[in-house]
Amino acid sequence: MKRLCIHLLLAMVLGHIAVAQQPGQIVPTVEVAPVGKVQLRAGATAKVEIDFRIGSEFHINSNKPHSELLIPTTLRLDTAAPLKIASVTYPAGQDMSFPFAPTDKLNVYSGDFSITTVVKALPTATNGTYPVGGELHFQACDRSACYPPKSIPVKFEVSVVNR
Repeated sequence: MKRLCIHLLLAMVLGHIAVAQQPGQIVPTVEVAPVGKVQLRAGATAKVEIDFRIGSEFHINSNKPHSELLIPTTLRLDTAAPLKIASVTYPAGQDMSFPFAPTDKLNVYSGDFSITTVVKALPTATNGTYPVGGELHFQACDRSACYPPKSIPVKFEVSVVNR
């Protein structure tokens, strides 16, 4: 465990140096796909899948990385009455090893992944469209270095319809 921590810290430091020395370097990207129409009745819930895509050649730590020193991926969503975020469920990460710590496994997301949220409308909700916003916070790495933590905005709307 101590060796993993030293390798991870070294990878992060080298990543910061690499970013500073190579201004034209490809920057890791994580993108959020547009969320489709979300509609529910007062007092009901709706499951919302939020899809993300990590740029090729990069990975991000999962929501439950194997070390306390690693920055977990987290989704924070905010909304006002008459909506509530009832739950946020993260996918399982994939255990992978990398050149900077070949004998250790890191739990990561790569490629496409989805986070499931459940939105609830209060029983007193009136007809209307209500915004949900927040951010995905993560730390991206490639096979040899980690980059500074970053956040991207996540936004969608929920329509309450009481017919």
